[in-house]
Amino acid sequence: MMVRKAKGVVRWSSVVATLTMIGSLIWSGCGPSDDRYYCDDHGCYTCDGYGCSNATPPPLQACTGNASCPSGSVCTSGGCTKSCQTSDTCDKGTVCSSGLCVPPGEDAGTPKECTTKADCGGAGKVCVENHCQACGGTNGPCPCTAASDCSNGDVCAGGVCTAPANVCHFASECPDGDACVNGQCVKTCTDVSQCAQGQACTKGVCQTDPGKAQCSGDAQCSGATPKCVGGACVAACTTDPECGDGKYCNHGACVIDTRPKPICTDTDKSACAANQQCVDGFCKYPCQNDASCKVIDARIGYCGTDHVCRTQSEAHPQCTKPEDCSGGLQCIDNACK
Repeated sequence: MMVRKAKGVVRWSSVVATLTMIGSLIWSGCGPSDDRYYCDDHGCYTCDGYGCSNATPPPLQACTGNASCPSGSVCTSGGCTKSCQTSDTCDKGTVCSSGLCVPPGEDAGTPKECTTKADCGGAGKVCVENHCQACGGTNGPCPCTAASDCSNGDVCAGGVCTAPANVCHFASECPDGDACVNGQCVKTCTDVSQCAQGQACTKGVCQTDPGKAQCSGDAQCSGATPKCVGGACVAACTTDPECGDGKYCNHGACVIDTRPKPICTDTDKSACAANQQCVDGFCKYPCQNDASCKVIDARIGYCGTDHVCRTQSEAHPQCTKPEDCSGGLQCIDNACK
């Protein structure tokens, strides 16, 4: 009898253990002889009759933009993430959330359509705050840091692409009192009160104040001023007269007129003296050496490489365009400052 009781106790313990295991399996989402895959708020699991194991999501491919991801995926801060409509199309370890396959309880990270201009397909688009924005033509000027960022023969001036005729190389090409700064004719100053609204007096010239920027891309502009140029929302245009006094139409956007103001042409030299010639739209004295220039006017007492009389800084420029300067310096009146 004692042995039978012992055996009864053992049999009962086995039953209890079995029931406990079954309960555990059922609680975890699995049952006896179960062979399936499921996800809950905590993760994804593969199941069998003995229990569950975690389903590990596949690693994400690094990316700089959508163009660097496989078809059917988009680029996020986490990497190339598969697009979806239902969880059935997602890889094991992930579920469909807001149109993207992600591990349960996690988000996909920040969408990153692009990080470079190359991600947007090159000419005609630029990457602004991880989104491709159309530029050039009539879409507003493309932002730039060098001429290599521009296309169709445009050059970089004041941070935007524009036609070569719209930029200065020397202060003598600008209205009296203006300086030639990174290809733009701008006002000189000693105090911010001498500058226009939204500008700061920096390095002796009036320049856009980054701290007062209204926008960084067209998406932040609307209504009568839908284009973002140089941190300001400006009007769209097709011709210069639409922009009013002091502005001109650059690639479909009204911008402050910082262009040089030519006074002569090769065919019309009437604005020049008899002993002058028209050079790039401006009347200049031809020369062979510095001495001949000093006789004419000591202020332009240097014979430049183009054989016309210039100031010392123009005759021997450290820079004539922003690309000539490095380390964050600007080209201001032919000197990197």
